[in-house]
Amino acid sequence: MSAEKNHIPGKEERRSYFRVDDVISVVVDFVCLDNEKSEEFLKHVSSSRAFSLSDVSNLPDNDMEGSPREGPEYKKLYGMITELNTKLDFIINHLMLEKEGLLPAEKKLVNISASGIRFIIEHPANIKDIMEIKLLLPTYPPVAVFAYGEVTRVRELDDNKFEVALEYLNMGDSVRDEIIQYTLSNQRETIKKTRERGAK
Repeated sequence: MSAEKNHIPGKEERRSYFRVDDVISVVVDFVCLDNEKSEEFLKHVSSSRAFSLSDVSNLPDNDMEGSPREGPEYKKLYGMITELNTKLDFIINHLMLEKEGLLPAEKKLVNISASGIRFIIEHPANIKDIMEIKLLLPTYPPVAVFAYGEVTRVRELDDNKFEVALEYLNMGDSVRDEIIQYTLSNQRETIKKTRERGAK
């Protein structure tokens, strides 16, 4: 885990982001563009998005406005609605992850921050290649992230494998915030485990 300095396009200040190593579900696809289309794509790409897979345990008590709040009938009905909601969320999330290739997805060892990500692939890549990245951050509840990245570094490894580093392209603040929260949480957990091991 380390901190890095990174310049965000369109921002004057430089920010520091934590980098963490983890094993997460990752799907990567090359975006095939010729030089002309590539410049246009880089100017306009802004399709990063993130969403939390539903956590129905936070369903508010006042969800059914105007209905009686007391009595066994209300409690039974509320329990049935909560259970139904849980099952529907599970099915919707499962179908969405399956459609996006994240379920089941290969888990990769990644080095990730709010500015970029590094991982190993089995196909050669070139500097400035554009990739579509889909991640499933192991938070609670899990967060699916969809973004684009530009290859900034490639290192050839043994067995025809390649380590690539990508910088996110035009990532929105809300998506970046999700990754920041994840890396901070990961860092806190690592520190906690280190302290626990030291106390033994």
